[in-house]
Amino acid sequence: MTDAALADRGTVVASQPLFMIRTEVALREFRRWMGIKRLQDADHAMHCLLTESFGELAPRPFRLMMPRDQSRGVLYGYAQAEATALRNAAGTYADPSQLRILSADRIASKPMPSVWQAGNRLGFETRIRPIARRSRNADHRPGTEWDAFQLEAIRYPKGEMPRSREAVYTDWLSEQFNRRGGAQLDRDRTKLVSFQRTRAVRRLHARHSEGPDAVMRGVLTIMNPDAFSHLLAHGIGRHRAYGYGMLLLRPA
Repeated sequence: MTDAALADRGTVVASQPLFMIRTEVALREFRRWMGIKRLQDADHAMHCLLTESFGELAPRPFRLMMPRDQSRGVLYGYAQAEATALRNAAGTYADPSQLRILSADRIASKPMPSVWQAGNRLGFETRIRPIARRSRNADHRPGTEWDAFQLEAIRYPKGEMPRSREAVYTDWLSEQFNRRGGAQLDRDRTKLVSFQRTRAVRRLHARHSEGPDAVMRGVLTIMNPDAFSHLLAHGIGRHRAYGYGMLLLRPA
């Protein structure tokens, strides 16, 4: 069946191949490299490491998992290049200390589906930084980036916020899907799995900023296959190049 015929049936063939990448991370070597580079934020450090090791082929978005008291973590990512191309890039660009962190021969990849069907339901998990931007002229308080929950909570007297953090973050996530048009969130089947506040830095020698760090798990329905392909390849929300916004898919 031709691509045009598939499009007429609500199915779109992705314009560029997309690969899911997985590799182990040697955490002791990673922390040693962070110390040498004077990097304190692991997400920022991994962004730098991937860029220096793979250049323009670096997986983005990505998800770094660093279990406590473990010697190895796991890195997942989406990239336009498969494992062999990434190994070749690392052989060209990465220095020996970086190859001890992300061993080239441990990089694995799989092609993501090139065809998505409108109406399909998929389970997902994503790590997000649910922030809202407001102008400095806003009536409530000055500032440009706010935790979406705190921004709503300051409208009420202390202790009288009527909605839960999970409800606010579900709204935020639903808005992200709607804005891109690729998928619709099943709000009743979306949960806040974990939450913490973390300090982050997004460029070398910049000040740390504190903000929400949440993991959401739920179900989505593909609304526009082409837009969904773009959503998967580019991620959700802000800070997508720093470990946030990757959609890890699972059965609904």
